[in-house]
Amino acid sequence: MKFSEKWIKKKIKTNLNFKNIISILNNYGFETKSLKIKEIINIKKYKIKKIIKQKNLNNLISYIIIKNKNKKKKIYIKKIPENIINKKIIIKKNKIKKNLLNIKKIQYGKKYIYLIYKKKKEFKKIKKNINENNLLEINIPNNRIDCNNINGISNQILQLIKKKKIKNKKIIKNKNKYKKNKYILILKNEKKINNYKYLIIKNINIKKKKNNKITKKISKIKNINLNKKISKIFYLNLIKWGQKIIYWDLDKILKKNNNKKIINIYKKKNNRQLNINKNTKNIILIAPLLKEKEILKKNFKSNKKNNNKYISNYDKNIQEKSLYDISKKINILFGGKTTYIKTKIINKKKKKKILLKINEIKKQIGIKIKKKKIINILKKINCKIINKNKFIIIIIPNYRKDLKNQDDIIEEIIKINGYKKIKEKSFYSKLLVKNENNINKNINKIKKILTNIGYKETINFHFSNKKKEKIINNKYKKIEINNPISKKYSILRTSLVPGLINNLLYNIKRQQNKIKIFELGTCYKYNEKKIKQSKYISAIIYGYKEKNKWYNKKNNLFNFYDIKGDIEYIFKKQKNKNIIIKPSKNKILDKYQNADIFIKKQKIGYIGMLNNKIKKKYSIKKKTFLFEIKLKYILNKKKIKIKKISKFTYNKRDITIIINKNILLYNIINKCLLINKKQIKKINIIKIYKDNKLEKEKKKNITLRFYIQDNKKTLNEKNIEKIIKKCKYLLKKKFFAIIK
Repeated sequence: MKFSEKWIKKKIKTNLNFKNIISILNNYGFETKSLKIKEIINIKKYKIKKIIKQKNLNNLISYIIIKNKNKKKKIYIKKIPENIINKKIIIKKNKIKKNLLNIKKIQYGKKYIYLIYKKKKEFKKIKKNINENNLLEINIPNNRIDCNNINGISNQILQLIKKKKIKNKKIIKNKNKYKKNKYILILKNEKKINNYKYLIIKNINIKKKKNNKITKKISKIKNINLNKKISKIFYLNLIKWGQKIIYWDLDKILKKNNNKKIINIYKKKNNRQLNINKNTKNIILIAPLLKEKEILKKNFKSNKKNNNKYISNYDKNIQEKSLYDISKKINILFGGKTTYIKTKIINKKKKKKILLKINEIKKQIGIKIKKKKIINILKKINCKIINKNKFIIIIIPNYRKDLKNQDDIIEEIIKINGYKKIKEKSFYSKLLVKNENNINKNINKIKKILTNIGYKETINFHFSNKKKEKIINNKYKKIEINNPISKKYSILRTSLVPGLINNLLYNIKRQQNKIKIFELGTCYKYNEKKIKQSKYISAIIYGYKEKNKWYNKKNNLFNFYDIKGDIEYIFKKQKNKNIIIKPSKNKILDKYQNADIFIKKQKIGYIGMLNNKIKKKYSIKKKTFLFEIKLKYILNKKKIKIKKISKFTYNKRDITIIINKNILLYNIINKCLLINKKQIKKINIIKIYKDNKLEKEKKKNITLRFYIQDNKKTLNEKNIEKIIKKCKYLLKKKFFAIIK
């Protein structure tokens, strides 16, 4: 919400600096910023125009061309070295015809604007007319909706300054000024309303000229339909009081009801016909007191559109004040006579009562506060008090929705009394050192393994953006947040990858050539209409392996096998079973460089190169590789068992085979190991050879190395040959391999 300095100072009537007001609100819990804006006061004398052309005639003189009333006009100025085309200038109406003028650059808000003048005296006069105005940008919490208007925020500042509340003047009801309201109103949507008040203004002339005092305020406001004069006044009223007011043409309503004094108003479709025109003479104004749910819904919509149109009224007294305030302005602008206000109560609310024990304040704060001080603070908040010896019964006003229990009231007393009055005290206690869980130990081990390889840890929010989540994860439903911090963080994340991509882009802009990042955190997904959270680990590699080294003439980029080797290294260090890698159909990854990671038949994650479409959207130039794995499958839950190392040496034998392209190598290795588990210790792949002939036949040439060993004796050549013959027979029969 944004408030101007002038409006707040008129309400408060204090000599405090703007910086002091900001520090007071920050200490209370409202995040505030100051914004400087420059405004032109006398708009009638000056014009703001856009420059179309610019040309230098000499070293001293140049000319510019601007549009004035759909005509191009040439202005000669002293030469300026900058390019001014498509930029704005301030100029007097009379000065457009004059020949040679001076030009200067001035800051106008966040942008720059140029002034054209003849003498220095004129330049000083124009500068005086450009006035600086401060704005307060306040981030108001959701439980303090009553502060979303000027009246509410100014009352809050006065409470913190320790002054009395603003006294709103009582409305004197003269019989000559106000008439009796004989009309009876009936609304259809009464379920959404607690009560409503209405008022009628008769004999209005909208074609009448505006009054200068009110039009100055109206001209500064943005996001308004300028065609409707009355709508501007209602927008001002919403900022001032936080009360929404509905207005319709009374004569059009009476025609529908056959000129009866009972006014029936139906659905929204019919209400469009009842809008005000230039020919309207009689208006009805309705001020409804909405329920909490309806106010929160409408404020949520206005928050998405970034408007200042927030409804913040929970109080009955403000309804009358806002209605009479608008009626005065309409009478000044367009004339007319107003009637008394009528009310209709639909739902009566019981007042909240909270019991406050005075002894518990000292227990929580650690300082004594006198009973009189507590009562004075509660009166400032407009709480009614029933005083008793050891406790106080407090009746809370309707607009303070944040005060729900005793703890909330104690917190409010501390804020207004001041945090500085609470003295610091040193205390001594015994330190209890607890042993870490096995899970936390394993997580720290994984982090150390990755940092030793060269990765750096990042920590991101659990919230993410809708657009970025759609690009990466379109399978899962998005879990939306009711009251998000901002539009950027409106959804709970389903993957760690979008957060890591933002970190990658941040480092690329800082001209980092070698980037290795990882994150360990929770992700949220729907599982059988329930939100399930599980921990993941993911990492990204980007750039060069080693750059500008004397022994490395070529600057080699990272490839798929680098990140694959890192994953295998993690699993080996954790002493888990070997992982299985299969080709995947993940849309994030590239067609040719992608894989899913399995342990037995369970899919635990994926690995590969980022897709070119995603790279173009984020404007990433070089190849990027990533992986994402569920953490529970990496963690080592089993106890480590120690085995004796055999004294006897390994025997190595190589077999070269030609097989079909589609056959996966881990299937061949697993089947060969099953022939003799005790004596075949491991099988490694030494070479994978491809040729034009083999590619046409859709085949590949592979050499496998068998490591054969016995724990009890040394093996003869006969024993070794028996094992290898069995392996060759299996390869021929099972996989149709050609052995060389």
